[in-house]
This record gives sequence, C-alpha cells and structure tokens, in this order.
Amino acid sequence: MPKRPIQVYLDDRDRALLDGLTRRLGLPKAAVVREAIRRWATELRGEEDPLLQLIGGLDDPAVPADLSTRHDEYAVRRSAASVRVAERPDRARRP
Repeated sequence: MPKRPIQVYLDDRDRALLDGLTRRLGLPKAAVVREAIRRWATELRGEEDPLLQLIGGLDDPAVPADLSTRHDEYAVRRSAASVRVAERPDRARRP
C-alpha cells in the first residue's frame, strides 16, 4: 500500500518525546508515528477485537476449573448435547 505524506505540528515537549522514542527504538520518526497510531487504534477498538474480549472470560464461575486439561472432553460433551437437542421431535424447526 502506498504511503502518503501528512504534516503534523508538535510542540517542544511532544517533539522531544518523539526524538527520544526514535533514538530508543532505533526507528525513523515516521515508523514511530505509524506504530503509535496502530496501537491507539487497537486499544480503542478493544471491544471489537475478539481476542481482547477473551481476557477475563475464564474467570466466570460457570467455566470449569480444569478446562485447560480436559477441553476435548468438554467439547465432545457440549457437541453431543447440542445434537440431542436438535434431534428432539418436540423441537421441530419453524418455517
């Protein structure tokens, strides 16, 4: 994707921060600005990011404490329960 120039005005404090980051990271100023934009976008879109939504999700008391070691067993059990519910005659599909 082609890069297009922009013009940004920085006060002395922000310019010093940018200069310090470029020295510390060994990156050009433009790369530091692009990375900062991407990080802000990722942070602000937190609720939209499915991976970020997983954070803390396993703290729910309904999640089994041994899920990490018995995940296959729980997946098979849940899958079998879903099939049984779908096959019940009293659960006819609506048109």
